Amino acid sequence: MKLRNRFWTLLFALGASCIDNNLPYPVVAIDILGVEGEGFTVTSSDIDPKERVVTLRLDETTDISRVKITDVKITEGGKSSVPLTGTFDLRSPLRVTLSLYQDYEWEIRAEQEIERIFTVEGQIGSSVFDVSQRTATAQVSLDTDLSNITVTELKLGPRDITAMDPEPEALTDFSSVRYVDIAYHDFTERWRLYVVRTNEAAALAAADLWNCTATLSIAPQPEAETVALEYKRQDSDEWRPTEVAPREGGGYTASIAPDWSESKNASGLTVYTIDPASGVFAGTTYDYRLLVDGQTAAEGTFSTATGDTIPLGGMEESGMSCFTTENKTSDSWASGNNTFTKGLCTQSAFEGMEGAHCARLAGTTAVGILAAGNLFTGIFYKDGLTTGVVEFGQPYTWTARPSALKVKYYAEKIGTVDVAKHAGAPIGMGDQDRGRIFVAIVDWSGRHKVTSGTAAPTGTWDPEQQSSTDEGRIIGYGSMFIDESSAGGAMIETSVPLSFYDRQAKPSGAYSLVISCSTSAYGDFMVGCKTNVLYVDDFRWEY
Repeated sequence: MKLRNRFWTLLFALGASCIDNNLPYPVVAIDILGVEGEGFTVTSSDIDPKERVVTLRLDETTDISRVKITDVKITEGGKSSVPLTGTFDLRSPLRVTLSLYQDYEWEIRAEQEIERIFTVEGQIGSSVFDVSQRTATAQVSLDTDLSNITVTELKLGPRDITAMDPEPEALTDFSSVRYVDIAYHDFTERWRLYVVRTNEAAALAAADLWNCTATLSIAPQPEAETVALEYKRQDSDEWRPTEVAPREGGGYTASIAPDWSESKNASGLTVYTIDPASGVFAGTTYDYRLLVDGQTAAEGTFSTATGDTIPLGGMEESGMSCFTTENKTSDSWASGNNTFTKGLCTQSAFEGMEGAHCARLAGTTAVGILAAGNLFTGIFYKDGLTTGVVEFGQPYTWTARPSALKVKYYAEKIGTVDVAKHAGAPIGMGDQDRGRIFVAIVDWSGRHKVTSGTAAPTGTWDPEQQSSTDEGRIIGYGSMFIDESSAGGAMIETSVPLSFYDRQAKPSGAYSLVISCSTSAYGDFMVGCKTNVLYVDDFRWEY
C-alpha cells in the first residue's frame, strides 16, 4: 500500500511539472494616495496619477534640504523600492519604484513659494522678480532721481528667519545695480536690485483675485488739476471709473473694486452676485486710459494671473475612482458605483466632448430601489447591503473667485418619474424628472454625510436652500436643473452662474469644494426615472 501511494505521488508530481503556468499577472496600478509630514501640504490636485508625480507644497520657512515625511499612503499591497518616511533633501525629486505585479516609477517633488517684496517710493506697477537669476527690478517715472531712492519694503527670503546685508535703509543710490546678501537655514544668496525709469503712465501694482480688487500706480502728473483712470475688459466696450487718490512719495493710486447686486434666491435667501464686467478677475486682460484734466493722456493694458483649475475636470483619466467600484478613498471625483450598480458613472465618449473622454451617468435600479447616475467630489461607501453613504467635499486651494462653473453636458434621456420610494421630494410618480448639476464653495471642518437606500435618507442638503451645514458655511453656490432630454446630438457648453451668501469670506477649512451631477435631482429620496442618462465633461471655472 505504501509503494502504491508513493507511485501515485510521483506520477502526480511529474504530471504537474509538465503544466505551464501561463496565467498572466493581474494589472494593478500602484499609486501614491497621500503624503503627510511637517512643514508642507498635499491636496488631491498635487497628486498626478498620469505623470506619477506628487508635489509637496512647502511652507515658506521649511528647510527644503530637510523635509520630514511621516506617512505615505500607497495602493494596498504595493511595496516601495526605498523608504518613504524620514527626512529628505528635496532640492532634487525623490524617485521611487512602487510595485506589486508590475513596477511604477513615481516622483515626490517639492515646490516652495517664498513671498518676495521690493518696493520704492514713487514706484510704477509691481516689481519683477527673476528667482533663477536672483534679480528684482522696480520701475519709477522718467523724472525720478535714481541717486535718491527710498526703499519702502524689502523681503527676499523666508519671513522671520532671513538675515540681510545691507539693511534696506542703507539702499538709496540706484544709479547702478545694488547687491544684497541674504542668509537663511544653511543657504546664502546674493541678489541684484535694480530701479529703472519707465515711460509707462500707469501699471498694475497689486491684485486680490478672491475679492476681485486691484490697484494701479500712476506716474506723477505735474501741474495736473484732475487725474482719473478708467478701465474695461479688453473684450468689452464699457469703460468703468476707478477711485484715484494721491500717493505718498508722488504720483497717484487708482483703486478697482467689483459691483455686487443683492437679491432673493428661489428659497427666499439673500444672495449676492458679482458683475463680471466690474472689478478684476483671473486670467483676464484689461485696457486702461489715463485722463488728465479731462483729456486722454495715456492708454495701455494690464493682465491678471491665471486662475484655478478643477482637478481631473476633463474626465480623461481611466483610473479615476469615480469610474471604479472603490470610491471610499477618492481624493477628487467619486461616484456611487458598487458591486450592485457598477454603471452609475463610467468613462465614455460623446460628440462635442473635450479631449478623448467624458463621463456617462446612467440611472438604474438595484434590489428594487432607484440608483441615480451620479458624479461628485467626495467619497462613497456602502453601510450594509442596502444603504449607500456619500460624503460630500474635497480640499481645494482657492486663489481666485470665479463668476461661474463652466461644463459640457448632454442629457440623452430625462424621463418621467417611475420610482418614488421616500417622501420629501417636490416631484412624484408620473412627474417630469429633473437632472441636476450644482457647485458649492464651502468652508467645512469635515465632509457632509448623506445616506440613502431602503430607509429614509438622512443628511439631505441643498446649497440653494441653506447657507450652512453642521460642518460650516456655504459661501457660494451655482445650480442648474435639466428638465428635459437634450437635442442636437452634441454636448452643450453651459455656464452655471455663482451666487454668494458671503461677499468677503474665503474658504479656510479642511473641505472647500463640492461639485455634484445627478441624473435624478432627488435620487437620495429614491425618486426619479431609472433610465435617465447624462453625459458631462470639461469642468472649469469662468472668470
